[in-house]
Amino acid sequence: MAQREKDYDLLVIGGDAAGMSAASQARRIDPAMTIGVFDKGEHISYAACGMPYYIAGQIADSNELIAVDRDEFVAKRNVDITNGAEAVRVDFDAREVVIRVGSEERAYGFRKLVIATGARAFRPPLRGIDAPDVFFLRNLSDGIAIKTRLAEKRPKRIVTIGGGFIGLELAEAFRGLGIETVIVERMESVAMSMSPFIRERIITTLQKNGVTLVTGAEINAIVEAGGALGVVTGAGTFDADMVVISTGVVPNTEFLIASPLAFDSRKAIVVNGKSETNLPGVYAAGDCATVPHLVTGKDVYMPLGSTANKQGRVAGLQVAGVASEVFPGIVGSQFVKIFDLEVGKTGFNAADAEREGVPAESVTATWRSRAGYCPKAQKIFMTLTINADTRHVIGAELAGTDGAALRTNVVAAAIAARMTIDELAYLDLGYAPPFSPVWDPVNAAAQKFVKRGM
Repeated sequence: MAQREKDYDLLVIGGDAAGMSAASQARRIDPAMTIGVFDKGEHISYAACGMPYYIAGQIADSNELIAVDRDEFVAKRNVDITNGAEAVRVDFDAREVVIRVGSEERAYGFRKLVIATGARAFRPPLRGIDAPDVFFLRNLSDGIAIKTRLAEKRPKRIVTIGGGFIGLELAEAFRGLGIETVIVERMESVAMSMSPFIRERIITTLQKNGVTLVTGAEINAIVEAGGALGVVTGAGTFDADMVVISTGVVPNTEFLIASPLAFDSRKAIVVNGKSETNLPGVYAAGDCATVPHLVTGKDVYMPLGSTANKQGRVAGLQVAGVASEVFPGIVGSQFVKIFDLEVGKTGFNAADAEREGVPAESVTATWRSRAGYCPKAQKIFMTLTINADTRHVIGAELAGTDGAALRTNVVAAAIAARMTIDELAYLDLGYAPPFSPVWDPVNAAAQKFVKRGM
């Protein structure tokens, strides 16, 4: 049995976005609370979404990705932090967490607990996945390892397995370094979360920038010979000096599965808008937890950095007694930059709606980012989706340049406010020729839904 080392008013498992947000907010409200944070990795409070840009060389030092320095948390915020500390089990009745540091197990008591263990990269069952020069990108240590190996090996060719947003960002990073880049995706296309209208723009941009796309190809194995790698697929074998796998994530909750906590089908911890679990005094936040979706009202697993920060903030405030603080949920807003193409998505597209059983209708539109006579005006491509029964706005996707992605936020607000498409069509959006046409692209797309009688 592990020896009980110390008791905390608040014990946090996990020291990235959600965990450190919880610790910070609790400390701001209650200066006397004892707080301990335990993290399995070697870094805390870092900007994971910035790692492709660090790998690309646009960010010179990995320390620039650290939001708040560890020493500041310890010295200025009076938060105990232990790195290299893996939670192995929790006794919720005894209010105790057993932590493994090296080969030693230690027990720590808690009055309130925040579980913010995040998620890890999904490891597909591939032969050869542990070969040298096969990498995953999930935490800051992964990013540092990839960048270090790029400098050491100076690869001429990299194969990225997985065509999601991270895979696309990495393709831009590698091409910017002059590396031949191949994306291998088992689905019929890259960026499968997007509608075909937007995917076409993404694919064109990738190909224009020299990225080779191999889609609809089952990946069978990774083989090594003479210091080189080969990615064996149903469409042939693709040689590489390095391979990076980006095929999704899995919540880090294995050590809790046998506990009385409630989980969803993905083994994410189910929480409410107050980040509360089904156990009193136990909260969960970030990539290990569910979140309510505002379109359906269902709990979903959608790990996003913005959500982690918000859920962590609410958990910390709740722990400190701010009972009114609630995070109502998400609409799934996401941005990605692919070379010069800006892409945004919020809510549901037609395929998402069909999967969730929501009757939907979508339109596509091509508009200008500014008044057409402005020399910098660019095309913006957009899909807009509504609930066909209620005419509420439920989703949008945008692609283009000149601020295209940011217009997604207008629709995100409309979804959260439960606006109808008729209200969005005449929403009073700002107009000045250098910023927007007199009909903003969002208004213009919405107008295509308006039904006018004679």
